[in-house]
Amino acid sequence: MNVLNEPDILRQLRLGNVDAYLHLYDQYHTLVYGWVLRFVKVPAYAEDIVQDVFLKIWEVRHRLNPEQSFPAYLYKISRNKTFSFLKKTASDEKTRLQVMQRLSELAESPYQQALWNQYQQMLAVAVKQLPYQRQRVFTLCRQEGKSYDEAAQELGISRNTVKEHMVMALKDIKAYFYRHGDLSLAILLLLHRH
Repeated sequence: MNVLNEPDILRQLRLGNVDAYLHLYDQYHTLVYGWVLRFVKVPAYAEDIVQDVFLKIWEVRHRLNPEQSFPAYLYKISRNKTFSFLKKTASDEKTRLQVMQRLSELAESPYQQALWNQYQQMLAVAVKQLPYQRQRVFTLCRQEGKSYDEAAQELGISRNTVKEHMVMALKDIKAYFYRHGDLSLAILLLLHRH
């Protein structure tokens, strides 16, 4: 998968190629998780929503347009799944109505796109805070799309060491997003107009 560009991977996914699906999952899981966690705050809920997002991608794979921005499409699905979760968990009817009203107003807003960009920047900061070798492994495998074997060869380490660094990198990045996620701020932004 790593020699193909994203449009080629999306074409393979449209045909039902599981490797293409897993490649996209590996490529975008951390970004989507960080964005969702920022709103829902609870890692288990965030992971459930991320799984729903990628399940939806699989379900609609036949409709994916390889020529359009996959990150933008993924953002839209992530946003919808997250907002659905927030609406379901609003504890009282008044709050639920306020949330639904604000979500409909913000659904396609430049504000939401700016948030997505902010989460991408947060990911970049989180990656820069990783120890050097962990950072290199994450960059090669997740951002450049190289396999563990290719990363191991390039870095002169074993495949298992690459895998260990990757597991630790993902753990550190998730912890960074958890520390910097703020559900109360997100709810205030949704409910109050200034």
